[in-house]
Amino acid sequence: MNEFNRLLIVLVAAVFIVIMAVVIFLTWAAPDDVIRALGDTVQFLDDNDSLAGQLIVTLGALTVGVLALLMIIAELAPEDEPKELRVEQAGATTVIPADALRLRLEEALLALPEVTAARTRVSTRDGGIASNLELTVTSQANLAEVTQAATRVVVDAVQTDLGLPVSGVPSVKFAFGGSKAGGTPQPADSGAPPPPLEPSPSVLAPIDPPSAAPNEPPAGGPYPWAPPASDENRADTPGS
Repeated sequence: MNEFNRLLIVLVAAVFIVIMAVVIFLTWAAPDDVIRALGDTVQFLDDNDSLAGQLIVTLGALTVGVLALLMIIAELAPEDEPKELRVEQAGATTVIPADALRLRLEEALLALPEVTAARTRVSTRDGGIASNLELTVTSQANLAEVTQAATRVVVDAVQTDLGLPVSGVPSVKFAFGGSKAGGTPQPADSGAPPPPLEPSPSVLAPIDPPSAAPNEPPAGGPYPWAPPASDENRADTPGS
């Protein structure tokens, strides 16, 4: 689809170039005819200065504008990822499934300690395999080291494992986020383990011993809220 878009744009541009060349040639070779043709066009617009003439001009302009807009949309549309990669090598053509190659590269990239997510795009360029990498790394990652390691992984996977040529250095785009499974990342300037957890002071606070012995009733009787009995209010009991 991308090749068709480029071919269409080239053809339209070539047509416009030819038309402009003809206009320039006629302007110098037959100026009277060009002026007469332009005068006829102006006279036509003057004679058709009505609703029908305006509609004709408007529809013509809209048609040209819509065609130009479609050309722009078709050119700016995202490229479809190829299903197969064809590499010509030593007179033979090698066909590689693009999805399988992407999965293989992503698995190898995820094995790097700083990479938490990976997305790759592969294509053929200049007779070799070209790749674009989108890596999500931890916040403590060194981007230069990750770039070198990712490039080495791609080159080893394509050249060493598959025996295919690599076209240029892979382009790498980074994003920060996430952490590797199996541990919580520590701050970059903290090399010591986190301090041990200590219980709160309320847990360690000693409990005061009771002021009275457990077998003695508290002052004021067994019911602290009742007033002590006086001699006048004390009832005489038998035998007292």
